[in-house]
Formats: sequence, C-alpha cells, structure tokens
Amino acid sequence: MDASSLLLPRPCFDKSPEMVVAFDNLFQSTPIGSNINYSLPFPKWQFLSYLCETRNLVLHGSQNLEIDQVEPKQANDKRAYSNQFAIYATTDGIWVMYFAILDRKKYPEMTLFNSCLQARISPDQISEPLYFFSISQSVLIQKPWCAGTIYILPRQSFTQESTQQAQGTEIIFPHWISPQSAQPIAKLFVEPDDFPFLDQIHGHNDEKLIQLYSADPNGFPWPNALES
Repeated sequence: MDASSLLLPRPCFDKSPEMVVAFDNLFQSTPIGSNINYSLPFPKWQFLSYLCETRNLVLHGSQNLEIDQVEPKQANDKRAYSNQFAIYATTDGIWVMYFAILDRKKYPEMTLFNSCLQARISPDQISEPLYFFSISQSVLIQKPWCAGTIYILPRQSFTQESTQQAQGTEIIFPHWISPQSAQPIAKLFVEPDDFPFLDQIHGHNDEKLIQLYSADPNGFPWPNALES
C-alpha cells in the first residue's frame, strides 16, 4: 500500500462573500462563552477553519458537552510533543472534529492514530491540508461515534508544534498546546455526520502499530498496521 495514497485532501473550501458575511455575523452575534446556534447552509468545519484563519483562536474537541473551563491534562502518546501535560488544540476545523465525535468514554481501550499536515511549496505558499485518521480496528467495527463539542479558545497562551523536514520538504502541523487553563470564547455542538471523513477512518492493529513505530519512528503512516 502506498503511504501517500492514505493521506486525504481537504474538501473544496471556496469562500464566497456571502459565506464570509454569514460566518462573521454568526460569530459576532454569539455571546461570550455561549453555544453557537448554527443553522447556516455551510459545513461546520468551514466555519471553524474560517474563524482560525481570520482570528487569534484555536479549537479543542471533546465528548464533554458542557465545559466552562478547559483544563490541561496529561496526554498519552509515543511522541514527546504529544505526551505533555497540556491543552491540545488545532486551527483546523476538520481535525478537531475527529476528537469530538469518538466515544472514548464508552470505549476507553480505543487508541487514536491521526495527523493533519501541510507542506511548504514555496517561501510564501503552503499546500492545502492533508489528513489521516485511524482508530483501533476492534473498536471501529462497533462504530464508536458520538456527539461532541468544539471549544473555541483564545490562542494567546498556545504554542504551535515545530515544523519538521521530510525528504527535503518542510512539513507544518496545525497543532497547538498550552500548559494553562482556558475559558471558551464560544462552543459549537457537532455530530458524527458533521465530520466529512467519517467513512474514511481506518482501523489499525494496536500491537502491529506499536511494533512498527518502535522499529521505524519515521515510517508514518505505517500502512502494514492497518486492517482491511
């Protein structure tokens, strides 16, 4: 299996003047800390991505629907950056939904394996986002989807993951962390159908993934760990 073929390109996101006005009006009319009453004809991920492109914000996804203060927690990940005591957030409106619509309370044994990345094309240009999503195959077959909430947070205390080099190309991750608690500026309820890649989440063998990662930490996305 060709590893590059597993990366999913972001769906088309053409910002019309009508869309921009609708997004701005909705966000500006939402009281601080409130749930956004979303009834626009545009996908929610576009609204979220637009907010982060035009404002100093980040996004945090959770199955907990009513968080008044987002607190840092100890993560559990093989990568050092993703294994810190912090709030984890992103500026990508699709990636954040993956973390909101997986029922990790009901399926605590589920492991997540995912990425969102962009490549630098030129000094002034980066590619559209590319995605990869996988969960434990034993859980995937049970369709562990649930409703969740996207918490829209101020970006000031967050720092972005450092860029990496892959085959001479600079890779950028819309991945941010903060060691401080953060009060949501607004909240957006999401459901599994809001996630555009729901049918393209892979299933992986946990043991194989650990073995392959240990043997080759740079072998992302380790296709041999995926189950058909």
